[in-house]
Amino acid sequence: MDDAEGFRLTTPRLVLRRWTQADREPFASMNADPEVMRHFPSVLDRAASDALADYADSRFDEFPYGLAAVERRSDGEFLGFTGLHRMRWYPDDVEIGWRLARHAWGHGFATEAARAWVEHARDVLGLSRLISIVAPDNAASLAVCRKLGMSQGWTGVREERPHVVMTLAL
Repeated sequence: MDDAEGFRLTTPRLVLRRWTQADREPFASMNADPEVMRHFPSVLDRAASDALADYADSRFDEFPYGLAAVERRSDGEFLGFTGLHRMRWYPDDVEIGWRLARHAWGHGFATEAARAWVEHARDVLGLSRLISIVAPDNAASLAVCRKLGMSQGWTGVREERPHVVMTLAL
């Protein structure tokens, strides 16, 4: 997790990068926020949050992509994460996902970061499709998906969690 070098995407306002130890505290606070975690099974305690940060960063060791920390360029503030990974529910697909701290909502950061990943997936990784798994009542994430040009692929229920799978051909 200390290898902050090795992956970096930038946008006009954001840096998408590998995780650092300094990200753990704000990430834990974000994951403990019931509003941030409303569309997930539960809030995360510090140990579960740290394990998720480890998982997110470890994807870069196994694949040419991962779930990157999102930092605001203007002040270096940690805003959340976004990136690509293979969700256990659909292991043959690459999912694009994001989670941002509540103070970062409503500024277009999720869309800006996700667009950078879409371009990277298409132009650098040569992927032909991305999916995004979204809770049906998560209007904000569904709106981000639509802004990315995604359309509804199918619906499902896994682990008693209904979801919509949005798809994007690259």
